[in-house]
Amino acid sequence: MSTEPGSARALAHQLASGIDPDALGRDALGADMARAADMPGPLLLEAGCVRAAYEAIAAAGERADAPDDATLVSLRAGARAAADAARVADEIGAGAALALRAAARAWYPYAVEGESTSWKVGLRAFSETCDVDAEADQNLVVRAVWAAGAAAGRDDTATGRAIRAFADELMGRTTAGEDLLTAWRGAVRHTAEVAPDPVFHTVVDAVQGVLTR
Repeated sequence: MSTEPGSARALAHQLASGIDPDALGRDALGADMARAADMPGPLLLEAGCVRAAYEAIAAAGERADAPDDATLVSLRAGARAAADAARVADEIGAGAALALRAAARAWYPYAVEGESTSWKVGLRAFSETCDVDAEADQNLVVRAVWAAGAAAGRDDTATGRAIRAFADELMGRTTAGEDLLTAWRGAVRHTAEVAPDPVFHTVVDAVQGVLTR
């Protein structure tokens, strides 16, 4: 006797055995729903975390070598302005998306256009992606970084190459299922190998330190 699921013979066999065929479907659906509920989603961010990240970048910029380098000077000034903006957002109770947006916009005027247009266009794209109505989770960070890399376009400076390499690697790793910290570490290593840039590495390495907390 055929007992293929859904066949009349199978239903008759299940009923004769005291099994409710409809219950089997409900049980399967319930199991699927339970599994979906157990799957962890992207972690939500807080403005305090954003503040800590920019403060770490500012501190790393202060410790960096070559104090007279124009790009490092702009990094220090821009990161301090961004950290202050994130701090204000945190203190007034703003969400993480607003903190990310405000910090990127505060950094923008300090970017050295002569050194690399990538900082300006990257920061602008990053801030515009962090819409205040967006859900502030780890996916938002990945999307904002990827937008910065895409905005850098064909800029062939060291920073432009580093932003694109990092953004593409981060997106690829998170799409493949890696959590943000694991993907960030991998993207840092990848960028250091294929598109090294001391200033950009200072930034992403500082953020990596915050993600491990």
